Amino acid sequence: MNNEALTNSAEQADAAVWTRRSLWFLLGLGLFRVLYLACDPFDLVHDEAYYWDWSRQLDYGYYSKPPMIAWIIGLSTRLLGDSEFGVRLPAALLGTGSLLFVFLLARRMYDAQVGFWAMLLTALTPGNGAMSLLMTIDSPFLFFWSAAMYAFWRLLERGEDRWRWLLLTILFIGLGLLTKQTMIGLLVFGGLFVLLSKEDRFEAVRPTLYLCACGALLFLAPVVYWNYQHDWVTLQHTSEHFQAEPVSVLRRIAISLEFVGGLFGVISPITFFLLITVGAFGLLSFRQVGRRERFLLCLSAVPMVLVLGLSLKQRLELNWPAPFFSAGIILATAWALGHVSLPKFFLMPGKWRLKHAAVVGGVCLAVTYAIPFVLSPLGLNGSPIDVIVRLRGWEELGQKVGQGIDAKENARPEMIVTAGRAVASELAFYMPQHPRVYLWGENTVPLSQYDIWGGPQHAEGHDLLLVAHADEELPAALRFAFESITPLEEVEVEVGPGRSHAVTVYQGKNFRGWSVAKKMQTAPATMRR
Repeated sequence: MNNEALTNSAEQADAAVWTRRSLWFLLGLGLFRVLYLACDPFDLVHDEAYYWDWSRQLDYGYYSKPPMIAWIIGLSTRLLGDSEFGVRLPAALLGTGSLLFVFLLARRMYDAQVGFWAMLLTALTPGNGAMSLLMTIDSPFLFFWSAAMYAFWRLLERGEDRWRWLLLTILFIGLGLLTKQTMIGLLVFGGLFVLLSKEDRFEAVRPTLYLCACGALLFLAPVVYWNYQHDWVTLQHTSEHFQAEPVSVLRRIAISLEFVGGLFGVISPITFFLLITVGAFGLLSFRQVGRRERFLLCLSAVPMVLVLGLSLKQRLELNWPAPFFSAGIILATAWALGHVSLPKFFLMPGKWRLKHAAVVGGVCLAVTYAIPFVLSPLGLNGSPIDVIVRLRGWEELGQKVGQGIDAKENARPEMIVTAGRAVASELAFYMPQHPRVYLWGENTVPLSQYDIWGGPQHAEGHDLLLVAHADEELPAALRFAFESITPLEEVEVEVGPGRSHAVTVYQGKNFRGWSVAKKMQTAPATMRR
C-alpha cells in the first residue's frame, strides 16, 4: 500500500472517530434535555402559554407569527396531553436536531473534527441551551435555518443529485418561513453570496436559484391569505419592531453596548469573542478567502454587521441574531484548526482556543441548567439575581383560581381577563378546566391574538367569570356588559420577597354581549356611569 493510500485510510479512520463522537454526544445531549424537561423545573413562560393557546385554535396565521409554532405544539399536546412536557418536548428535539445540521455542514465543508467542535461549541452556548428547553419560535426556526443552510450548500455543490437538494432547500426554507418571517434572510444573504462569489455568480442567470426562491415563498401563500383577511395585521406588528426610540446619541450607543454585552452571555464569552474577531478579519480579507469562507461570512458576519448597526437605532432582542451564530462558529472553528488563513493579527490559531471556549461555555451552560434548581434551596427566589422569577408561581395561581371556581355554584369556567396577555394565557393553561379565555383591552387596534379572536360568541344571557389584577377595578364599559358583577375571591401567590401574582375573580351575571361592551368603551364617559 502506497503512502497516499495510507494517508487516505488514516483520514477516513479519523473522520469516523470524530463522527462517532459527534453522534454519541448528540444522542446523550438529546436524552439529557428530554430528562431535564421531565423534571419540570419551572412553569411555562408567557410566550409558551400564549402559543399553546394558539394551538387550541389552529389556523393559517396569527397576529405576530406564522402558524408553525402552533401547529407543532398542537401536534405534541394532542399526542402527549396539555402538560409542560407536552409543550416543550419539540424544543428539545428540534434544538438538538439543529446541532446535527451544524455538524453536517462543517464536516462537508472541512472535516469531521471541525464538525465536532463547531457542533460542541454551539451546544455549549447558554442561548442554545435555553432555546432547546423553551418552546418558543426559536427552536423550530433554528432547526429549519440550519437544515436549509446545509441543503443550500449541497445545492451549490452542483452534484448529480442536485435536484434532490433543490427540493430539500425549498422545503426547509419554506417551513422556516412558516415559522418566522426572518427566514427570508437566508434567501437574501444566500443570494448575496452567489453574487459575490466568482465561482457561483453564473447561478444568477440560471433558473435553479429562482425556482428555489419562488418555491420557498409559495409556502407563505396561506399566511398571506390569512393576513389579507385580517387587514395585514402581522405586517403592521412586524413594522413596529423597526421603529427607533426617541433617545439621545449617547443613549443609543449605551443601548447598543448593552446588546453586545448580552450576546457575550448568550453565546458565552470566549466563543463570542472568537466569532466576532474571526468574522471581522474575515470580512477584511473577503476577497482573499476561499469560497467556503465567503459562504459562512455571508451567513454570519455580514448580517451581524447589519444587526449591530440596527442596535444603534433601536433596542433589539438577544435572540434576533441567533441564526447567524452557527455559521460564525463553524468559521471560527475552522480557523482555530488551521483550515482558514486570515491576516496575521494578535490571535494565532490553535485547538487550545476551542478547548478554552468549550470549558467556559460548559460552565455557563451548567449554570443555566442549574438555576431553576438552586435558587429555592439558597433562599434566592425573587432576589435581584433570580432571572426566572417571571416563570414561577403560575401553576399555583391557576390551580387556586380553578379550585375556587369549582367550589362555586353556577360559575362557568369561560372567562374574560383584564390583567393582560400573560395572565390570560397562563390561567388558560394552568387552570384545571383549561378555560376559553378572552382578553379585554382598551386598545383600538389589535395588540395580540386575543384581539383578533375577539370576545365570547353566543354567550348573551349567560354568566361569565372575570379576572383582574387585585389592585385594579374592572373597566366601566365591561361592567356595563353585565347585569351585575359579584366578587368571588382574591387569589395571591408569593414568588419572592415583595413579589407576587395577585388577581381578583368576579362572576358577571347575564352577559349582554361583547359588542355592547366595546360600544360602551368608545361612548362618552357620561353614558358609562
